[in-house]
Amino acid sequence: MPQNCRHRPPRVVNIEFEAHEEFANLPIPNRATLVLITYGRSSLMLNKKAVTLTAPSMLLLSQYDEVKMEESHRLAAKSFSFIPNFLNSSLTFENLAKNDFTEIDDEHDRNLMNLFLKRDEYYDGAIDLPPQTYLRISEWLAIIGTETNAQSDGMWTCRIRRYLLQTLYLLEDIYLNRKSLPNTTRREKSQIDLVLEYIHTNYPNEINLDLICKIANLNRTSLNRKFKEQAGRTVMDYLLHHRLKMACEMLTHTNLNLREIAESIGFIHDTYFIRQFTSKMGLAPTQYRQIHWNR
Repeated sequence: MPQNCRHRPPRVVNIEFEAHEEFANLPIPNRATLVLITYGRSSLMLNKKAVTLTAPSMLLLSQYDEVKMEESHRLAAKSFSFIPNFLNSSLTFENLAKNDFTEIDDEHDRNLMNLFLKRDEYYDGAIDLPPQTYLRISEWLAIIGTETNAQSDGMWTCRIRRYLLQTLYLLEDIYLNRKSLPNTTRREKSQIDLVLEYIHTNYPNEINLDLICKIANLNRTSLNRKFKEQAGRTVMDYLLHHRLKMACEMLTHTNLNLREIAESIGFIHDTYFIRQFTSKMGLAPTQYRQIHWNR
């Protein structure tokens, strides 16, 4: 059921969280739905195609999908459903079908919705999750569920949107890295792949170059050389760039204050975050929010 906002009545927020998803009511009309498989296995017909989901994995559904559960074994799953314009006021299923967006931010958010809408021979809506990625997404979804039910303060929807965006960005990274590979093909991850995955998963935490060197099993010189060849930046510059990218999304889509944004992307002090953001983006965070605000 949609949520009646206790802090701004009679506002209704079109989101739902299900801690024990059983697939009986999926998909939900006019909703995009994330289903996190946390344990066990399920076999289902997805758009008349046999699909097996094994934990840990994520299933991304839209109102256009057809889902029929065939069998399951010790299955545990949770789900979060939302109306597309919860992310961006310009996003509706009608607008997404037309695919006629002129604003860059709208186009970018529309691309995130591809995870729910695009279906082809290589992508059926299911994404296998590496262990570290699963732990991070599971943590974010738990926060989303808590805020959906508790509505802890007037910023509860902003927090949900923040963690939802972080989840979608992480899933998009996995999708883009694997979209050119058949479902039956899995390439071995390179040392740089491992570093990129670690950064995308753990950027809110403290990360230093020595730690990254251990993950890649490379010394600093070799790591930065190989990383720059593949990513176009040094490791720490890439980490900063990714953190500021997430900050831009939060400034654009949430009401979180600068201290909360700084902490959520891995900065201990908001003053340092402001200084880095201003230096790299050419304007202060508050100015960026005023220009790009889009709710």
